[in-house]
Amino acid sequence: MRKNINDASLANLKHYEGKWKHGQTRTIRVPIALADRVLALARQLDSRESLDTSDLPDAATLLNQLKAKRKKSKCVLADVEAILDMLGGSLS
Repeated sequence: MRKNINDASLANLKHYEGKWKHGQTRTIRVPIALADRVLALARQLDSRESLDTSDLPDAATLLNQLKAKRKKSKCVLADVEAILDMLGGSLS
């Protein structure tokens, strides 16, 4: 069953071009306090700019912040250190 659609209207539609270079996106949940910073980091990654990790807190501070926000987190210091290493090593 075909809907009543004007073909001339379809011809005038423009294809939406996403703003992200890496393609499709999805919704994620992050703490509100970190949302703007996470989005800024994602935009840097997408534009292939190097990340400035010099202003990131050390691993222990990040782990404490995570545990304060997510009481049941099973993350350990080694996990946070590995993430920071990946951010600093592979992106700069």
